[in-house]
Amino acid sequence: MKNLSFLLLLLCFIACKFNSEDKKYNTPKAIDASKNIVNWTCVPGEKVGLINKNFTEAAIIKAYGKENVSRQEISMGEGEVVTSTVLFPKTANEIFISWQLDKPFQVISEVLIENENSPWTTNQGVGIGTTLTELVKINGKDFQFAGFEWDYSGYTNDWQDGNISKNLAVFLEPTNPEAVYPGLLGDSLFSSNHPKAKTADLKVRSMIIRFD
Repeated sequence: MKNLSFLLLLLCFIACKFNSEDKKYNTPKAIDASKNIVNWTCVPGEKVGLINKNFTEAAIIKAYGKENVSRQEISMGEGEVVTSTVLFPKTANEIFISWQLDKPFQVISEVLIENENSPWTTNQGVGIGTTLTELVKINGKDFQFAGFEWDYSGYTNDWQDGNISKNLAVFLEPTNPEAVYPGLLGDSLFSSNHPKAKTADLKVRSMIIRFD
C-alpha cells in the first residue's frame, strides 16, 4: 500500500513538471504586429514614428506592412495636386507622406497629419486640437499666423525663434468662428496675442512635419 501511494505521488510530480515545462516552452499566441511597431511620436526634422528622412515608400511598406499603406491624390492648395503615400488610410491614425517632385516615392518632402482624433503628437506635445494658449506656452513666446478664409487659412511656421521647431508647421482653426470677422481674414499675418485670436479660441486643425 505504501508502495502504491509513493507511485501515485511520483506520477503526480512528473505530470506537474511536464505541465510546467509545457507552459515554459509553449510558443506564445500571435501578437498584432501593429501594436509593436507603432510609435505616435513626431520629432520635426528627424522622424514621424518609425519614418525618418531616409525612408522610401518601400521602406515604409516594410516597416508598417503593405496592408497599412496606399496612395492617394491630395490638394496642396492653389490648385496643386500631388500623389501621396497614405499610412493607415481611412483610420484615425491616417497620415499623408508627400515626396519631392523630382524623386517621387524616394525622398520625403513632408508629412501631413489632420485627423481630428489623431494620436500623433510632437515630442513637445503639439498635436491635433492643441490650443493657441498651449502653443504659446510650448513655444515660450508669441508667434504669427496667416488670416482665415483663403487657401492657407490659419497657417503658421513662423515661431519667431521660439522653442517650436521650424520644421513644424500648423494650420489653426477657430473654435468660435464668428470671432475671426472681420479682423483676422485674408492673406495677412497676425500675432497670437491678437485679442480676436484669443476670442476665436484657435486650435491646431492640421500639422505638417518636414525633414531637414
